[in-house]
Amino acid sequence: MEEPIHLATREDPEGHPFASTDQYRGDIALLNYLLQDLRVLLRRHKKGEITLSKFQTITWEVHGLERRTVVCQPEELLGDKTVCIVGFFGDRRSNANQNPIDASEFDLIAEFTRFPGILSYSSVELVDGYWANLVVHNASDDREDWRASDVHKKAVDDVAPLAYHSVRIHNGCVVAGATSSNTVVVESTKYWDYDTTPTWHACRPLPGGARAALQGPIPEDSSAEPAEGV
Repeated sequence: MEEPIHLATREDPEGHPFASTDQYRGDIALLNYLLQDLRVLLRRHKKGEITLSKFQTITWEVHGLERRTVVCQPEELLGDKTVCIVGFFGDRRSNANQNPIDASEFDLIAEFTRFPGILSYSSVELVDGYWANLVVHNASDDREDWRASDVHKKAVDDVAPLAYHSVRIHNGCVVAGATSSNTVVVESTKYWDYDTTPTWHACRPLPGGARAALQGPIPEDSSAEPAEGV
C-alpha cells in the first residue's frame, strides 16, 4: 500500500465524508460509551459483585444490537497508569459475507493471549451496518506487535476491503487509567477508503488531542446509559 496522505488538522478531504472532522463528535462519544461499559465491569469486579477472569468474554444485547467486552487483564486495568486506546469504526457493506468477518474477529480475540499488553477489547453493533471497537492497551509498542501478527494482517489485507466501504482508526489514551473518570483523548486518526482504486489511505495528527486541536465543542462523555444488561 502507498504511503498515506497527510491531512491537516482541520482538513475535510473532498469525496471522503467518512474522513470529515465532523465525525469526531460521535466517535469520541461512542468510545467513551464503550469505555464506560468496561468501567462498570471493573468496578463491580473490584467491589466483589462479579469475578472477572483473564480473557473472559462477556456478551449482551441492547435493543437487539450486540455488545461484547473481552477483559484480557482485569488486574492491570484496575491500575492508575495512563493507558493507550485504539478505536475502530467501519462502514460495513450490505452484501458482505458475515462468516469471514465473524471468523476474523474470533481469531483476533483468540490471539490476545499472545499479547499481554492488550488489556481489553470492546465492540458494539450499531444501526445501518456500522460497527465500533475499542481496544485498551499498555503502550504503543503493544499495538505495533499485534498489527504485525499474521491474523491481524489477514484481517487488514483480506477481510476489511471486502467487508467495509471505509474504515477509520483512532489512536489515543486515557489519562490515569481505565477506571479513572477521565475520557478518551484521540491523538491521531488513520483512514482507508476501499471503494477507490487504489485504496485511498490518509492520516491526521491531532496535537494535544482532538478537543484541543479542533477547538470544537466535542462532548466530554456520552449521555447514554452504560453497560445495560451486564
